[in-house]
Amino acid sequence: MGFSEIEKKALERFVTSADDPIYACRSDLPPEVFGAFGSFFSRNPKDLREHILDAILGRIKDHTVDDNSIGQGNLKKLAEGEFESPAEALASGLSKSQDFFKKWYGKYSHKSIANTVWIPFVGNNVSQLFARQLAFDQLAFFIEQSTRFVKFDVENLYLDPKIMKSKHKELYLKTLKKMGQAYDQFTELAADHYGKELTFYRWLRAKQSQSNVVLSDEREQKIAYRRELKAKAFDIARLLLPQAVRTNIAWILDARSTEFDIAAWKGHPLDEIVKAAELIEYSGGQIAPSLLKYTGINPYYTEQYNGLEGAMEMDLDSRIMEKGVDIISYDKDALDKTIAMLLMRNNRSASFGEIINYVKTKLDFDDKILILDNVTKRRGRFDEWVDVEEAFDSLGITVQFKTDIGAVRDLRRHQKWDRNEGLYTLDNGYYLPEEILKMGEEVVRVYQNIMETTHDAEVKIRNDFPHQAQYLIPMGAMHSLIMRAGLDQLQYLVATRSAPQGHFSYRRDALNLAEETCKVHPWILGLKEYPKGQNFEDVYRNAPLKGILRPSFDETGLHS
Repeated sequence: MGFSEIEKKALERFVTSADDPIYACRSDLPPEVFGAFGSFFSRNPKDLREHILDAILGRIKDHTVDDNSIGQGNLKKLAEGEFESPAEALASGLSKSQDFFKKWYGKYSHKSIANTVWIPFVGNNVSQLFARQLAFDQLAFFIEQSTRFVKFDVENLYLDPKIMKSKHKELYLKTLKKMGQAYDQFTELAADHYGKELTFYRWLRAKQSQSNVVLSDEREQKIAYRRELKAKAFDIARLLLPQAVRTNIAWILDARSTEFDIAAWKGHPLDEIVKAAELIEYSGGQIAPSLLKYTGINPYYTEQYNGLEGAMEMDLDSRIMEKGVDIISYDKDALDKTIAMLLMRNNRSASFGEIINYVKTKLDFDDKILILDNVTKRRGRFDEWVDVEEAFDSLGITVQFKTDIGAVRDLRRHQKWDRNEGLYTLDNGYYLPEEILKMGEEVVRVYQNIMETTHDAEVKIRNDFPHQAQYLIPMGAMHSLIMRAGLDQLQYLVATRSAPQGHFSYRRDALNLAEETCKVHPWILGLKEYPKGQNFEDVYRNAPLKGILRPSFDETGLHS
């Protein structure tokens, strides 16, 4: 359909183009209107822009305006920019979208509509446990306050109301205060340590390749140097941050997932999460009121969050956990299946059984590696994924990261991975990195003392409040995180998390993941068998195939 000039001007208040076949919707188009009109595609072939125009003119079926001049007047005012908010011109369309949602979403559970309506949220002064809970939603895309570039306010802590009304109040407050003091102390100690280890002039020489640093004046150079010292210091000090420390987080989430989270979180054992569910329901309801409808507390998920009345409890002895990665499950035929997936997409349609049989009977190992080499040999630095589609991600691997909670916080952000983990505790011990050992015996003693003091408090409090006691647990506590994803997601995690600018802890995790994966899938490096007893870095450097896995072994002095 062709639009008149005045219609084009009016429409382009809501969309980027009135003519192009592919266009974007501007923020002035309310999310529910986008969801309603987009969902019309399943029932008639009209362009979304035509529906917008119908709404402006008040001629949507069963919802027309009596006076046609009103719609025409709205169109003219919209085209000339006379509305303070263009959404005002959609008054009739908004009303109709509500009716549509009530009919199709409410009556027929047409949840695909809610998938198209995304709501932006901001959480201010929420705890680390809130951030963890949000991260379980794989469709929640978020940005969180950095532990590297921001010094956390250790006096701004979440004080759980149940603990604060109990006999544990003083112990809770005293332990949190000690942890905050240790965090501040470690920030200063680490900055001083790294300043001696890498002086300003040595740092400047290392920056010779960065013209923006070299060409700036000395004052700016020293500001940059101190900023990097602090970032390095915060990387160490964050191990002492408790889960009660507050953060800020912004996220977007589709209405369907938001509705699920609200109903599930209302039965959560932590008061903070229950309150968050209520606030999300209130604020999100102002953006998509007809979609956040089934938000009553869900008893099924409530039981699960609360351990099914003790039916899930285990009596396990405490064991100190060592940092490392375990492969829990993998496909032993992954090489053949990966080749078959690649061939399937690049040839005439055939059943997978026929293709995998061809791979197994017609191709030897060298043939298969040659195919992988042809796929990857032109892969450039900024080609994030091995495969342009999903062939390389169709085969899953399940791994266990045994690492500190701080690293788990970062690894959990890889949202296409399925993830599972238990309650936070210091029963597993704590991470004592080489960086702290280098700072001297006195520093090590301070670190160990705060960990042991916090563990004592945790044990006392968790007898009454097992979930709430997690607010005390520092990021340096060892933890088990189970993750499962395809091989393309795995190589992406290895590449991004082993980068030299990354945190030293999750860098080690990424390299451990790469090594253990290559032991069960040596073909990723073009090898028939993984060489026993060799250093992984040496194995990788001598490997015939480097286009799939791209770990980084480089080191940097400080972090920008």
